[in-house]
Amino acid sequence: MTTTRCRAWALVSLEESGIFLKLGRSNTFRLIAMRYIMRDLSVDTERRTVCRDGVALKLPELSFDALVELIEAAPRPVNATQFASAVWRTQHVSDDTIAQRITLLRKSLADDPKQPVYIRTVRGAGYALLCPVVRDESKPPRRVGELLHPRALAAAASLAAIAGVLILFITGLPGTNAEAPRQTVAQQPQTDIDALVQNARANLNLHQSRETDRAIDMLHTALEIDPQHFDARLTLSFALTTRGTKFGGNEAEEQHSEAIARSLIAERPNSSNAWSALGYALDAQGRANEALPAYQTAYRLDPGNAPALSSAAYTLMLQGKLYQALDLEVRARQSGSNSRYSEIQIASLMELIGHPAAKTWREKALSLNPGQVVVLSELAKSNLRRGELQAALDVLNQAEGDDQLAPSILQLRGRIAVSLGQVTEARDYFQKAGEKGELELAALNAMLGEVGDAENLLRYKMSQLEDSTWPGFRVYLAEVLASLGKEEEALALVKRAINLGWRDVDWLKQSPFLGPAMLSSEGRQIEARIKRELAAQRRLILDAAELAIVFDS
Repeated sequence: MTTTRCRAWALVSLEESGIFLKLGRSNTFRLIAMRYIMRDLSVDTERRTVCRDGVALKLPELSFDALVELIEAAPRPVNATQFASAVWRTQHVSDDTIAQRITLLRKSLADDPKQPVYIRTVRGAGYALLCPVVRDESKPPRRVGELLHPRALAAAASLAAIAGVLILFITGLPGTNAEAPRQTVAQQPQTDIDALVQNARANLNLHQSRETDRAIDMLHTALEIDPQHFDARLTLSFALTTRGTKFGGNEAEEQHSEAIARSLIAERPNSSNAWSALGYALDAQGRANEALPAYQTAYRLDPGNAPALSSAAYTLMLQGKLYQALDLEVRARQSGSNSRYSEIQIASLMELIGHPAAKTWREKALSLNPGQVVVLSELAKSNLRRGELQAALDVLNQAEGDDQLAPSILQLRGRIAVSLGQVTEARDYFQKAGEKGELELAALNAMLGEVGDAENLLRYKMSQLEDSTWPGFRVYLAEVLASLGKEEEALALVKRAINLGWRDVDWLKQSPFLGPAMLSSEGRQIEARIKRELAAQRRLILDAAELAIVFDS
């Protein structure tokens, strides 16, 4: 488990006595981040790491929280009620669930339950630390409360004023702006599984890397109790897709997410949320032609499913159908519910057709979602299209904590570094971005004359071309071809991307890899073709009275 710094967070939770604001790790205000020493282990509550002899141990999020609760209570035992409140953030969790978590914690610490050295079972009272704990005075404590972002605190306080109903949203897809559907919780859950699912959704709603991992951990725990629980599986599908695309997960997780969604649809064919989950998983795999019908089915089953409408709108935008995309965004805004990415997607649509309303929508998106990875990525792309490299960096610098390491953030930093001639930095960013940066890394290596690995990756990726209907895939492949000096093949691939709907001509012109090819005669013809397509869409949009809301807002 690796993190870069502690992020104070705010979470609104429901209790029998009403709604209260929960800061830090438990029900109380946690203002101090500390480092503790217990035998050969060092526990850092700020970085949320446990190290043995300088080597970090891998602890799931819930296991780390359980360990910190034991440390802070030491030498007293921690009972079930305390664990439920501090670790699962609910009023009740079964003894079996807690026992399973302690078992996992012991396994992570290599603590033999038959001859324990760290954790002991206290019959009838819970669990306690067996070894002494000392505070590491070599590192002064930090006041975590000072790290709490004012906007986060204000938003949480605003939510706390709303009694009775907590609206939770599961979220987003980087690179694509797909979004999971709205979930409404009207009362405190009565079972362990319901509590775990509700708290997992609350963590997903924070749209952060660590909280997404924590949510997945909770959902796996829930499914250990009941493997067929519909809502737990549904939420897990969304969570896996989110991690697989936004926070550096992998293709296997996206495929698993799809399999879960299909099993849910088989059980409940009329579940709008299950169809949304399927669209999300397909979208993440670049299968836009398959994702769109899934989203359309989702909002046909539930016309108020604004996230499904907005996700379908994004897919249509990828296909160059800007008028249809904007029409769905307007319908989503008129549905009476919310879609997290509506503002940034409308901004992107307005920018493509060259309308000044794009600026207003960009400002709205940032105001409503400060620090959110997808929004920051899209805003930075907007700057890059205009060649404003420093402005793009300033936007990316707004990412906090683990989100600084989100693949889309690292990918864009890498492109900026290439444009600035910072080759070493660019290579490092692309490598850290994982799969999301591998084609740009290949293009950079080819540009520097290291063609072997670039050509091998290109051949492998070209073999996958027919399985993807995402236009951007072809553009990234074209960048590798251009860097290899195969300009004619690169522009041919760009044309295929345009056939599939690519309309972002400024991205092509500002590309550090494709830019020179776009200055050629054929490149200028491609630019003229895209601009004709955009002009036709602009006329359709401006002539549609039902879309006037996007210009008046």
